[in-house]
Amino acid sequence: AKMRIEKARISGPQFLFTIVCFLQASSFLTLFVVDVARQDSWIVILSGIVCFLPVLWLYRTLMVRFPDKNLLQVFEEVYGRAVGKVLGLLYVWYFITLTSLNLADLGSITESAVMERTSMVVLLVMCVIVSSWAVWFGIRVVTRYSFLFSSLAVLILTASVLFLMSQMDLQNFLPMLDQPVMKYVQGTHVITTIPFGELVALLMITPNLQLSGKEISKYLFSGFLLGGIYFLITMVRDIAVLGNTMNLYSFPSLMAFRLINLGNALSRMEILFVIALVLLLFFKITFLQYVSVAAVAQLTETRSFRHLALAAGALMAAYGLTMHQPSEVQYAVTGPESTPIVWTFFEIFIPFLTYLLAKLRKLPKTDGKKPATKGKRCRT
Repeated sequence: AKMRIEKARISGPQFLFTIVCFLQASSFLTLFVVDVARQDSWIVILSGIVCFLPVLWLYRTLMVRFPDKNLLQVFEEVYGRAVGKVLGLLYVWYFITLTSLNLADLGSITESAVMERTSMVVLLVMCVIVSSWAVWFGIRVVTRYSFLFSSLAVLILTASVLFLMSQMDLQNFLPMLDQPVMKYVQGTHVITTIPFGELVALLMITPNLQLSGKEISKYLFSGFLLGGIYFLITMVRDIAVLGNTMNLYSFPSLMAFRLINLGNALSRMEILFVIALVLLLFFKITFLQYVSVAAVAQLTETRSFRHLALAAGALMAAYGLTMHQPSEVQYAVTGPESTPIVWTFFEIFIPFLTYLLAKLRKLPKTDGKKPATKGKRCRT
């Protein structure tokens, strides 16, 4: 099926900052790793960045191989219609779950940091109304502010590092590498799947990219490395300031910001952290909601995806609320233990199998006139 969900195109820099913003939004999920690797969490992030590079290369190869198809269309071409639809359904569940989890995170952090008396329902509904409105206008509007949000987050991170300099203690990084090897393996797996692997969502916007294979590689890897460095600096700052007390807090970064004290006039600096985080998470939720809606439209072969935006948003808000119900403790356990195993299936196993089958079956087939050019695409 040559059906296109949306004809709008986004530029290379927009694509790059979409990736950066997407990863920055996950930078507060450090609790998952901290619980596993303690003061060596920064080493785990480094190894996660290195281990994810081959997976990113896999995504890039699928994008270049099928430049005019989103992930669900690739499945139908590679596995045939029936199996393709089943996989499509699984990915719709995955994208919707991911969006709802991020909504639950947004709700719990705003509730615990700034709006203690505001009901979670109100926070989620407000977020969903705005994100659905952005999704209605399409991918260009969804990704338009990525540069702005990303730059603001970098400014706030830089300011926090400068303000907390006096409270940093290098002793907090010791002892180094003294934990069981499995802890590092588990931590690396958590980082590779939970924040990084979620970039599999980018395969849903391949047809919207106005780029050649070379440009896709450049923007994809640059965006990932910039996001990864941001993640690393956040973690190093939190360890240097909080040390082994990190795992006592649901949001270590929020705690670090609470320690910034510039006299009475500028005490509650954590509001800056919350502003940056709400903007980034809102961006990630909107992007994931767009991807989920595009996947549903693709699966049901609906020509217009717009009218699905609000309905999908309402479903995600309800789903997000059910996810928020378990205690924080339970959430912290499922994070590092069960989630990465399920996510590996969606983020690494199926894309790799798809790539292998496409290679074996020499897909996509050319139309006989000329061979498929490796990732070149005419600019429109």
